[in-house]
Amino acid sequence: MKKIILFLIISASSASWLKAQTYLDLSTGTSNRDQVLFNASIKKQFNEKFRAGIEIQTGLVDYRFIGAKLIEEGNSTSISVPLLWKLFDDDRIRLNFYSRAGVRIQSVSSNYATEQLLEDNSSFGYFIEPGLMVSLPLTEKFNLQSGFTLPVIIESSPVGLFENNVTNLFATTAYQLSNKSILLFKANTGPAAGADGDSQKYTWSFQLGLRFLLKGESNRSALVIEPSY
Repeated sequence: MKKIILFLIISASSASWLKAQTYLDLSTGTSNRDQVLFNASIKKQFNEKFRAGIEIQTGLVDYRFIGAKLIEEGNSTSISVPLLWKLFDDDRIRLNFYSRAGVRIQSVSSNYATEQLLEDNSSFGYFIEPGLMVSLPLTEKFNLQSGFTLPVIIESSPVGLFENNVTNLFATTAYQLSNKSILLFKANTGPAAGADGDSQKYTWSFQLGLRFLLKGESNRSALVIEPSY
């Protein structure tokens, strides 16, 4: 009996996954941490309330830290799982809970690490980013989102430390170009603190890109664009 129940649960989950509306987001931009950055994500809209996916962001370092020591070159990559849950919707305004959790890897050349007296030429860390987002459908094709997230970053190697706690204020927009494509824009800014002052003090970033609907057609949910920290 247990095997039958388990089989039915797995079958139902698989069917939900296959039928879910699917988005591919591609964007590029800049920030005070990275000279240029690239973001790609695949997201599934399982129902009217819940969305989940996987997101990868990579950039060429401009101003980051390894072991609380400044680096001004190298690479940074994060892999995360973003979640979006609709809390309230009355057609004029929508309130969402947004959260993202993942890992971050940074690296520089061995020569640069030696010159800067770094503990190692790479670092590994974890982060979680809970927040709230308000979505306003200004027209049938144009959506505006705004809100805040609270990213917390913990570096585990080469030095274990509380790297950053950020108050991240953001805005995103979405404009429907066709039934299968949406133009998106993301911006964020906010103060940061951590590592006894040896880390970011302030952050900002901008990204411009496209959302492609791989499965399903554009609707109101498709125009809800999450932030990227």
